[in-house]
Amino acid sequence: MDYCCPKCKSENIQRLSVIYEGGLSVINMESRGSGVGYAGAGAGVAAGVSRTTGTSQTTASQRAAPPTRKTYVKPILAILVVGWISSAPFTGFAGDLVGALTWIAVGGWGFYVFQYNSKRWPPLKAVWDSSFLCSRCHEVFVLGRP
Repeated sequence: MDYCCPKCKSENIQRLSVIYEGGLSVINMESRGSGVGYAGAGAGVAAGVSRTTGTSQTTASQRAAPPTRKTYVKPILAILVVGWISSAPFTGFAGDLVGALTWIAVGGWGFYVFQYNSKRWPPLKAVWDSSFLCSRCHEVFVLGRP
């Protein structure tokens, strides 16, 4: 198998997963400081600690990111909150109808996410795992595929 770009034939290619991982940096810093000051009525002493944590990511890493799974939590919470707010002005049958429609929407979203994460996402991830990027022409491709 030739390890070169199918478009421009360059051998300067790199796997997307390597580009993605290579562009991630974990940040974990702590700063301490103290000081003494005087302001009109008297002197004061201050001390403080600042913590910064997170992840830094390059633009190339963002572009090479893998396909993401869909999440259940935020959309389902949004549907429940909207359903609860929508049903507040209604009583009796109308309130029950809005409540039932809310639970149908929650169930529908849950089913959609389950189907996506179990059937649609794995092939997308498999293609991403075997994809390369040409550094010359920026073509994304899978080796051995047209």
